[in-house]
Amino acid sequence: MMRGMDDARREPAAPTGGPALAPGRRPEQTRVRRVARALAVLALVAVSIPVLARLTGVEAGPLAILVALMPWVVLACLIPLALALAARAWAVAGAAAAVLALCVAWQAPLFSAGAGATAEDAALTVASVSATFGRVDADAVVALVREGEVDLLAVQELTPDAADALVAAGLEDALPHSVLLPEEGFTGTGLWSALPLGDSGEVEGMTSRAPWAVAELDGRAVTVLAPHPAAPGPTDHARWAADLELLRDAVAGMDDAVLVVGDLNATRDHRAFRAIESLGCVDAADGAGAGFLPTFPEGRGLFPVAAIDHVLECGTGLGAVGVETASIEGADHRALVVRYGAA
Repeated sequence: MMRGMDDARREPAAPTGGPALAPGRRPEQTRVRRVARALAVLALVAVSIPVLARLTGVEAGPLAILVALMPWVVLACLIPLALALAARAWAVAGAAAAVLALCVAWQAPLFSAGAGATAEDAALTVASVSATFGRVDADAVVALVREGEVDLLAVQELTPDAADALVAAGLEDALPHSVLLPEEGFTGTGLWSALPLGDSGEVEGMTSRAPWAVAELDGRAVTVLAPHPAAPGPTDHARWAADLELLRDAVAGMDDAVLVVGDLNATRDHRAFRAIESLGCVDAADGAGAGFLPTFPEGRGLFPVAAIDHVLECGTGLGAVGVETASIEGADHRALVVRYGAA
């Protein structure tokens, strides 16, 4: 009898055939963490693709488009990090944190203004506008110029009719000097200036016309260049790469200080754009610490996603003190307006 009672008090044997669970962990928790870990790894692999493209400069095929979205990749890096932390997958979390830190370091200059001029010192205002196959509202462009007290204006995709409409709307009353190379389609470009212009010409061989002119700014000659390189295709980037190389060579070969103004169809994360910066050029958004200001595409979705319109100063002695964007009726880019003061 006593023996039977002892047997009844014994704990049932643990089931065999499966892994033992940690004390206090339910099977459901284990499954959730395994799924979270797997999703974290997949998400980390996904965000690592554009990160590696940016790191190595390999921009073949769709990678060129992905690199243009690097500011959004910073946010995407939070996904594998959060999943890995939820799964307590510390190695994956560490890798995700390292990738996030690298992306943040790349974007940090956008939010850190350099020392120098302040907004009160602004002495030159430069703007870039896309005429979008000539469909831009001419009155809206002139209003932007007048209200923003713009001194230099570059207009891409300038057709003959659009050029005539801008003149009829009074653009030359505010900016009487110009170098105009209008064409049907998207290859025409115009440069208007409140400052007298001296020598002028264009960069030969680019897909779109790329006028330049020499302006005198506080007794110093500054070459203003208004390029519009071709956009990268889904798979073929030959024209894009060639145009950006021509642009870099043109800037490198100019004797004067240079302002580059326009739709460059490249972001600050693209290899070719960084090659231009290596000449001593400073992107206005970086110089002013203006943050991420996407300009394209405008009017095709909820908001623009890529910052492909730029003003770069190369040895001008100017410092960007303010950068803003503005919607203009008929344009598929947001206009970019940059204010400069003495650096």
